[in-house]
Amino acid sequence: MKDISKKLVLFLVVYLIYQNIFYIILVPEIYSIPIYMIYLLMAYMFTLTDTLIRSLPEEKHASKIFDLLILSMLLLNPFFLIGAFVENKLLISQILPLWDNIIISYAGFILFLTGSLLILVARVQIGRFGTAELITEEDHKLITQGVYNYIRNPMYSGGLIATIGFCFVFRSILTLIIMFIYTFLIYRMRINEEERILLEKFGAEFEEYRKKTKKLIPFLY
Repeated sequence: MKDISKKLVLFLVVYLIYQNIFYIILVPEIYSIPIYMIYLLMAYMFTLTDTLIRSLPEEKHASKIFDLLILSMLLLNPFFLIGAFVENKLLISQILPLWDNIIISYAGFILFLTGSLLILVARVQIGRFGTAELITEEDHKLITQGVYNYIRNPMYSGGLIATIGFCFVFRSILTLIIMFIYTFLIYRMRINEEERILLEKFGAEFEEYRKKTKKLIPFLY
């Protein structure tokens, strides 16, 4: 019950309250546009689900760099949305009317749903070993089944797919480029550190698993 309370407070403060304060002040128009409201509602639903099923670590990792990077993503989230909305309104709609099409938004919404579902499936399959902390426990197990049979970091793959979908929903291009590069670089740094820790923990077992799978994209990367 204590853990659930912490998770609910985190969700309410970081996602609902913090983000919507900026939306209400800077881009209140989004609340009157159906596709944007549908996106926001689904995004909050997936975020709440992911927050509730994510395990809380029993110990903290000594390094704070990755905590700060993830925190920066959370803090910048509302500004990415605001930037995408403003870009579409002032730039895309004026010079690229073919891209400013509701079909693009619905295609993006499907991509967003796909990425979010992949995150949740991967979260469930990794179970209590999928904490935000870069640690391994004494009874830690190397998860190689399910979606992990195809890619080693399906939650990050889902995050990138959802990022592309988000930018499509708001029919933005510059925000897509900036946000994708930013997200990819943070994920890549974290993946490298996670895999270093797993290699130390599991040795040849993880090395064999790494040879058979890709980091983010099946058969490619």
